[in-house]
Amino acid sequence: MKLKFKEKIESKGYYSLSVFKEDGTEVVEKAVNKTCNVVTYNGAYTILFEKRIGINLSAVVGTGTTELTRSSTGLSNETETSSSNVESDRSTEVTNGDGTATSTITRTLEFNLGQVVGTISEVGLKYTYYTGFIAGQLIKDEFGDPTTITLLEDEQLIVTYTLEFTFPDASASVQPIVGSGSVTVPTGTSTYNIYSQPYYCEYIDLDSTLSRVSSSKRMYVMNNSSGNVITVIGDNTAPITSHDGAGNVTINFTEQLAAPSDFNSTDIKFISIGAEDYRSTFSGLDPTSKRAVNDTFGGYGTTVAIAEFSPALTKTSSDSMTVHFTAAFTV
Repeated sequence: MKLKFKEKIESKGYYSLSVFKEDGTEVVEKAVNKTCNVVTYNGAYTILFEKRIGINLSAVVGTGTTELTRSSTGLSNETETSSSNVESDRSTEVTNGDGTATSTITRTLEFNLGQVVGTISEVGLKYTYYTGFIAGQLIKDEFGDPTTITLLEDEQLIVTYTLEFTFPDASASVQPIVGSGSVTVPTGTSTYNIYSQPYYCEYIDLDSTLSRVSSSKRMYVMNNSSGNVITVIGDNTAPITSHDGAGNVTINFTEQLAAPSDFNSTDIKFISIGAEDYRSTFSGLDPTSKRAVNDTFGGYGTTVAIAEFSPALTKTSSDSMTVHFTAAFTV
């Protein structure tokens, strides 16, 4: 059986600029307060699917005049990179009550005194130790029009960047449905709904190292109507994750086969995508909330999605079963 689901992770960002004299006095007329910028497709993908939210970041400035878009790969004319970079956990995480949470990252990134001299017109954020541009935009005034800042040799530029990501969590009483369809087995046809699961292992936790949806090896877990584990099938193979550069992320979880002799059941009510890194057992799920039991064991074991079947599937000792999940995310 082939099961598909689709989810969206939203991202947005802001920057502020401050300028200080050598004695610490702020040059107020050169300040730029909380201006919207774009979080690039590749930047969002790398933070959410390849690296982690708490990754080291650096600010960049330049003299370009081209409006940045989500497809941008850098400033139009980058001239300087901040000497400081910061790695830390997610700054805040607020539950929205609709099955999502919003996590905020704030970084204050300093250029050395006198490092940026002359007129700048654009600002951005990039990875410190990896190749990749995260966010940026032209410097704009209070009316949203492009402007410039001119810095002197005795002045220091400080950039404050804020990024916000909204992703699935456990705040809804019943997890949101992200896919549906039907499958036909020898005993008949069943419809199914696929329920979203928290994007990070622990439902609300500021630890930036928690496993993400694509980060661990995956197997398929069979659960009965009570949510208890019947069996697990698969060879603990990691999924293949790809990004088309335009915000569309595809995750292909490996097709797994259960042979006739592997197991049999008349009550396969749920099939979930689980992980077994450094574990010997899988947790069950709550059949009411459609949510897997929260697993905090070393940041592993997170469940990606849960499919519920009506009526429950039957697999006899004469049947084979193949399961293949694919997921599509937009960032």
